Amino acid sequence: MGKRHKSNKGKLIKGMTKKLPREILSDPNFIKKLKELMRGYGGVYALYNKDKLYYVGLTKDLFGRIYWHQKDRHANKWDKFMIFRIKKIDYLKDIETIMHHIFRARGNRVSGRVPIDSDFSRILRDILIERGKEYKKLRRVLEK
Repeated sequence: MGKRHKSNKGKLIKGMTKKLPREILSDPNFIKKLKELMRGYGGVYALYNKDKLYYVGLTKDLFGRIYWHQKDRHANKWDKFMIFRIKKIDYLKDIETIMHHIFRARGNRVSGRVPIDSDFSRILRDILIERGKEYKKLRRVLEK
């Protein structure tokens, strides 16, 4: 029999919620429990407006950030939220960049940058220059 592969599940994400109603942030019992659950964790969070993704963010202070979004420019634009507690906060910015490039949330202004030496588009453009007219479709996609 072969060697068993040890799972890495749970090494990065330590917990998550389902979509929670914003109203629980005004209930003292929920506030106390949420603060306990989030203490010491950074993470990624999502704000929803009627089940449609509105905003995605990251923070080293999950509870404080979500609580603050009730008063900032996003205040009246969301009614539910979701939280992903992350153990290794060193990678939060990269995780957020990946998410912002997969989808565009209406409330996000910045999507994050990927280092130029990791940019596949640059490599594909070089091939286009070499191969000329053979790859018109690819050129149109890359120019968007």
